[in-house]
Amino acid sequence: MNELCLPFISPLQGYSVDEQVVERARQEEASKDTIKKTTKPCPHCQILVEKNGGCMHMKCPQPQCKFEWCWNCGLEWNCNCMEDDWFD
Repeated sequence: MNELCLPFISPLQGYSVDEQVVERARQEEASKDTIKKTTKPCPHCQILVEKNGGCMHMKCPQPQCKFEWCWNCGLEWNCNCMEDDWFD
């Protein structure tokens, strides 16, 4: 049978929606959005680092990394960062 001749079937016909699953999916998406807005990868090791206040001087929390960098420009923390980006 040609696809254009198939009868229309409602997408919801015979299906039920689990509201708890829908709510968990919404919460998961909201969490992903929050993570995107409040974290950036460490420029050295790429682990996500959260910024929740304070100055732009970041220090990677990974014990083997500890790279110090500027939240705004992503470069290694330097005198220019201290002058330009300390508190934005």
